[in-house]
Amino acid sequence: MTLSPNQLTAIILVGGLGTRLRSVVSNLPKPMAPIKGRPFLEYQLAFLKQSGVTKVIFAVCYLAEIIEEHFGKDWNGIEIDYSRDETLLGTGGAIIKAAKMMPAGSTALIMNGDTYFPISLSKMLDRHISTKASISIAMFESDEAGRYSPFSVSKDMKIATTSDENSRLKSGGIYIISGDVMADLRKRPVVKTSFEDNLTPEYLAENCSMFAYVEPCAFIDIGVPTDFARAGQIVVLPDVG
Repeated sequence: MTLSPNQLTAIILVGGLGTRLRSVVSNLPKPMAPIKGRPFLEYQLAFLKQSGVTKVIFAVCYLAEIIEEHFGKDWNGIEIDYSRDETLLGTGGAIIKAAKMMPAGSTALIMNGDTYFPISLSKMLDRHISTKASISIAMFESDEAGRYSPFSVSKDMKIATTSDENSRLKSGGIYIISGDVMADLRKRPVVKTSFEDNLTPEYLAENCSMFAYVEPCAFIDIGVPTDFARAGQIVVLPDVG
């Protein structure tokens, strides 16, 4: 099996309320918060463009019109569509709804719209294929407890549990989900649920093949004021022509 980033459809989760960031960004959806004068989502799309991804679905809800008016249907050659949530569905519900817009059998790249983690998507995809994973999760190492989703991972990088508070491996908010799991998601009803807290443990319990991809590179979550303030020194806008 061969697969390249330009065959992936990226679903970017951008529907949250951004309550933790309201003290500094109150009139915009969190992923549109300005970093060095440009909306954070432009950095996300530039990363995807540089990686070879050409199709994106924004899962929108809160202040969706601001995102839609800014990006429209195309950004620097990336085709953009919108999965519109009328109410907050959680990460799982938003992915389920967006999955119904994708062709049968297709592989999805899932990204949080408020985190910066510029890994090599081509290397992650190669690892996803070589391990025959149904779900791959990009992870980083951190000793910070309580803020990120911690995972227990074996020596061969297979994920064992999603609730190991002693693990230094935390989700970086980037997932590759193969066609078999996407087909299951498409069949599910659109309900409010968490991908991390509800669906991922469910798939593990069903012996779904799930692997971690770890790459040492910058990670930042702009969702809290302290990290948002640091983002200007960390986030880089790639040259996309």
